[in-house]
Amino acid sequence: MSSSRPSNRDDAAPEAVPEADSQDYSEDSTDELIERILENYEFKCHPEIRFKLKHKLPQLALCACYSKPWQAQPRWRFTMKPVDLDSRTSQYVRSLLLVPETGQAALFSRKININVFRLQFVLGYNWKQRTPSLDYKLTTKWGDGPRLKRKEQVQASEAFQLRAKWNMQAHLPDLEGHLGGSGSDGNTAVDVDYGGVSFEVSQLDGVLEI
Repeated sequence: MSSSRPSNRDDAAPEAVPEADSQDYSEDSTDELIERILENYEFKCHPEIRFKLKHKLPQLALCACYSKPWQAQPRWRFTMKPVDLDSRTSQYVRSLLLVPETGQAALFSRKININVFRLQFVLGYNWKQRTPSLDYKLTTKWGDGPRLKRKEQVQASEAFQLRAKWNMQAHLPDLEGHLGGSGSDGNTAVDVDYGGVSFEVSQLDGVLEI
């Protein structure tokens, strides 16, 4: 006669994830998500400090600049620019730059507009190495994407001005998904781009007109 009493032996059951391990996994996932988002949203304040002395002649604007880049050696920079933007020289030349520390001289052309393109040449010469150079830069009028650039100015006195240059670049979040198929091509079901913002204070100037 068979017994109707239940067996004392438990059937094999799948292992349950301990509650503590489950909480740790959830917290780790949340922390990882927050870290991924924060990596895409950054604020940088490593400005180059510049003190400029400016003087304007009838035909030329002169500038002597003592520059201290972030975590780099300070250096002097001297520039000359045409004052009259409608002059024949201004049609071809934007500025002349001299950097005595590196022995570099650079003549910058004005940007040449070719439909949606912008072309600029830089004719250089290093008098320490006695080597000439020619550089060019071709860009579009849209540049490398949405970017905001500003230079805030505070007129401390009639002759002295403080400036702060900052820029910001951003891209918005987006979402991609995949449905159907065998999935052998490696496509994930959902891929989230959380977007990002990069805000940087890149330059701080003190400008004295003499």
